[in-house]
Amino acid sequence: MGKAADTRPDPELGPVAGATTEPDTQPDTQPDTAVLPSGVAAAAARAASLAALAARADAHATAARAPRTRHAYAGDRAHFARWCAAAGLEALPAAVDTVRLYLADLEATRTPAGQAVYSPATMGRRLAAIAAAHHDAGHPSPTRDPAVGAVLTGIKRARAHTTHQMRPLLLDDLRTVLADMEFGTWPGGLIAARDAAALLIGLTGALRRSELAALTAADVTFHPVDGLHVHITRSKTDQTGRGATVVLPYGTRAGTCPPCAVLRWMQLLAAGPHGRPALMRTVLATPAWPDLAHLFDHPDPTAAADTAAPIESVTADDPGQRPLSLRAPVPALVGDAPLLRAIRRGGTLTDTSMTGDALHAMVRRRAEAAGLPGPTGFHSLRAGFVTTARRNGADHRSVRRQTRHSSDAMVETYDRDHAPLLGNAVTRLGL
Repeated sequence: MGKAADTRPDPELGPVAGATTEPDTQPDTQPDTAVLPSGVAAAAARAASLAALAARADAHATAARAPRTRHAYAGDRAHFARWCAAAGLEALPAAVDTVRLYLADLEATRTPAGQAVYSPATMGRRLAAIAAAHHDAGHPSPTRDPAVGAVLTGIKRARAHTTHQMRPLLLDDLRTVLADMEFGTWPGGLIAARDAAALLIGLTGALRRSELAALTAADVTFHPVDGLHVHITRSKTDQTGRGATVVLPYGTRAGTCPPCAVLRWMQLLAAGPHGRPALMRTVLATPAWPDLAHLFDHPDPTAAADTAAPIESVTADDPGQRPLSLRAPVPALVGDAPLLRAIRRGGTLTDTSMTGDALHAMVRRRAEAAGLPGPTGFHSLRAGFVTTARRNGADHRSVRRQTRHSSDAMVETYDRDHAPLLGNAVTRLGL
């Protein structure tokens, strides 16, 4: 009887990273190394290990895109494929001119009121989805061609003027908008509660619309001293997903208290799964905006200035300030569920997140309904934060802590457009 073959790895081949030393549990699908020469057995083991490493690499590559990004890309790919099919063009691989025409069509798409449907950010994401589809299929991406980039750059330049001309919504403007909403009605009260939360988060947090649209229930945390901590997983200036946290302090007035607005909306989200009657009861029990009450024990906003510290001074390091206690429990929501959700006609609450474009349209619609002059849009909230903060004496650094702008120059853009007297020598002429 011959000597059994040596199944140890060939020392000249060296170990394979991540290779397992556990016995084979699938003899039907793996080669029987006991009857193979040692060199063949080592080669088979190496091939199996490399295949395992390839699978791990693929898993890591998939994880490089956040779940929401993968979901968005899937929708974008489908949209591009449908557009190509309707135009009689090939979607994969796509020609450079096909992508250029697609961008031009997106830019030209308007609502019946003449408003642009797709933002440059959405177009950029569509290009990223097209590039990912080509990469995954092993094709060179047409989006890398300078001709495609030139089209998007031109669109951004044309739209940038519109963005910079957006009228900032200041706090008094926001009060006007909120007072015009139909709280305590059905189904208008459901939409009003959601929109109030979106408006107050957008203004106080100085969020971009893509950041607000991406928020989940797990991204907001109620803090007994600070107010509401909002974790932004990824943003335009943070593509690696390092994340950032902005704080929304308790307001002295119930109607403009961001944590109160978010908690009211979360209470409605919690009532939704119990059926329409339960949701309607919760909505109809909501008072009108002027009669809203604080959901947190809060210092009396009418108290004297020396007895009621401003919310900015209430910090965890100040032993003289007691934490605010919650008057109603925070509902337990599914962590990865969207925070701001689409609502169908008739008050049907969905599990789908509002899009950035829907948030933009909501701000414009609410401002117009309240009789505010335009043009307005979601960027009006971010501009409103910067303008209000700068007019109230906030320096560039403190503004950037909330807006997360990369430089003072970006903040100065808002000064020039919306607060031109700040630091301007014209005020010293003695006119």
